[in-house]
Amino acid sequence: MDTDLRDALDSCVEAVKSASDALPDFSGRVSTVGLSAYSRLQWIERQLANIMGRLDAITADIEAGLSLSEMGFSDPQEMHDLLKDMHAQISQLLAMSRMLTMGLARG
Repeated sequence: MDTDLRDALDSCVEAVKSASDALPDFSGRVSTVGLSAYSRLQWIERQLANIMGRLDAITADIEAGLSLSEMGFSDPQEMHDLLKDMHAQISQLLAMSRMLTMGLARG
């Protein structure tokens, strides 16, 4: 695997970890934030966990020595595009979380 792909993968892993760490913890205050807002935050958490699971699987395949074609990619650009899309999804989920949190702060 070339260094650009490895850097893109590492960047995605760091982004999803950072986004997960930035999520507010309302687990003990469901009644004060509302069930709807809490449910949306849980959905965001699940989406980030799904992305992290996919990234963990890609990392495990790479560490096992699989080639890109064995991992289901036709070329390096296809994997790069997937990682770019995942990074965009992470950014969108983080933005959704921030908007939801700001809305809760305003009351």
